[in-house]
Amino acid sequence: MIGAIIAKRNVRAGLEALNRRDVSTFLSSWAEDAVWSYPGDSPVSGRFIGKKAIRGWFENLLRQMPQLKFTVHSVCVSNVFDLVGNNTAAAHWEVDFTNRDGYRLQYSGVAILTIKKGKVVEGQDFIFAMNDQIRCLWGNSKPEV
Repeated sequence: MIGAIIAKRNVRAGLEALNRRDVSTFLSSWAEDAVWSYPGDSPVSGRFIGKKAIRGWFENLLRQMPQLKFTVHSVCVSNVFDLVGNNTAAAHWEVDFTNRDGYRLQYSGVAILTIKKGKVVEGQDFIFAMNDQIRCLWGNSKPEV
């Protein structure tokens, strides 16, 4: 059970680190060979393999979004009896972004994190927003008026 408690705490702490714009702390619980997947068809969508590539993705996020605030609604784990740090965590979050062009967007999503020996080995976001909204947020098109 202690592993499940630690996993939940680490997920919340990771998003709080992003709110503070602290990518190093965010990635401290990720494995060196971890994989991050971002959905959609925007220029930042895709699979990013290795901590260095994942760091680059999140540093780009913070550069593009001068205002960013994640709120964690809940974190669930698949194995509440985990003792060794092997689990799958699902975090339901909401985010409020403003990009460098002043375009603001709020949406929610779920991050699924696969954890082995206490380190995230794979993470994937599932976002509840329209693709056009995501493209506008990243500056790839203009919002409809």
